[in-house]
Amino acid sequence: MRRRPVLLGLDLGTTRLKAVLVDEEGTEVGLASAPTPFASGPAGTEMGAGELLDGVGTVLATLGDDRAAVAGVGIAGIAESGAPVDAGGAPLAPVIAWHDPRGGEVVARLQERFGDELALSIGQRVRTVTSVAKLGWLLDAGVRGTHRWLGVPELCLHGLTGEQVTEHSLAARTGCFDVRRRRWLPEVAEAAGFDVGVFPPLGTAGSILGRVSARGGAWSGLPEGVPVTLAGHDHLAGMVGCGAATADLANSVGTAETVVGRSHQLPDVELALARRVAVTLAPGGDGWAVLASAARAGRVLETAAAALGRSPAELDRLAEDAGQGAEVGDLLADVDAGDELRVPPEPPGEVWWGLLRALSARTGEALDRASEVVGPAPRLVVFGGGSRSRPWLRAKADALALPIVRSTAAEAAARGAAVQAGVAAGWWPSAEAAPAPVLEPVPGQERP
Repeated sequence: MRRRPVLLGLDLGTTRLKAVLVDEEGTEVGLASAPTPFASGPAGTEMGAGELLDGVGTVLATLGDDRAAVAGVGIAGIAESGAPVDAGGAPLAPVIAWHDPRGGEVVARLQERFGDELALSIGQRVRTVTSVAKLGWLLDAGVRGTHRWLGVPELCLHGLTGEQVTEHSLAARTGCFDVRRRRWLPEVAEAAGFDVGVFPPLGTAGSILGRVSARGGAWSGLPEGVPVTLAGHDHLAGMVGCGAATADLANSVGTAETVVGRSHQLPDVELALARRVAVTLAPGGDGWAVLASAARAGRVLETAAAALGRSPAELDRLAEDAGQGAEVGDLLADVDAGDELRVPPEPPGEVWWGLLRALSARTGEALDRASEVVGPAPRLVVFGGGSRSRPWLRAKADALALPIVRSTAAEAAARGAAVQAGVAAGWWPSAEAAPAPVLEPVPGQERP
């Protein structure tokens, strides 16, 4: 039987590699995932570029014969992590996790040379998170022969097509790209110890940036010649895939929880930095976005669940019947600092409910900061793994004045990547024209 054509969206995240298949009606007809092969050791947290592609291959193999019907591929993912490659495209070093602290010396050099002006150009404080800090550290550590720096989504694009391209929202998170003028900053690269030419050419999300090669088809199982595009930074791809309107704010709840907003006009970057909000470019480069970090919520809850000896799903059930919740300030501080945990003596459900309330308060604070920069929004669209937790949504509804809706997209960032694949394949003229998922209201409720 002939299969109906589908689009493949990939979301290469910090914790998991996810794939979704979407048909012409916008229905998600296939889903697969596998752990991202980051591992922590004496050097820090990293993975091999080959391990990354092996992981993507594992996810795609789970889709089975449905891969033969793929008519377009979109790739989203973590924006800052990547690897240097040589002239033949072979990786020269592992992919260092964005949250790994390596690169502090490079950050210090950049701050000493450029001061606050650099943050105004790149739309964020100079931090070890950025690609420029990681690449500078690798070069200081003796890596030689770098021809290109490819981020995680770009590594996958190269593996599938042989092309070396980036796009605006990924470039904007390197720490070496002027988000106001949409151009690379050669002086920043030089100060970090490399030539700005290591960054690949800019393409546009939703345009054909390559086609599945014979080699790429062999390891992925995808049809040769299928168009491939980059869908951008995972938080922003998620905003495309979750069904949010341009005027909405969105709450991406995954390993890191972030409030995301969009703007057709350049936001006040100085105000944004003062409010601890990053200014970046939207996928496609035709507008801007802001990112207000709330917490590494996924890490907090994973650590707490292990300490409580229960699964998150079981703790969610217990939290449904909790009272006011435990005081968890010390526990949160210990998770943030990596110290031995001081777990409150209350029952697990009370501790969990206290954590959900505390994390929701942090979401509210991030929401306020983002709203100061892009203006008030009519609603907040919640997407990501945390959106499937009913008590967490109730905690958000209790903490936030803004109306909240939940995206029913199973994997919003992967769906957003599939939407951009559809634009590249000619299914839709723009991402906005694609079918959107249903948004479910989350009514505010007082705790009994």
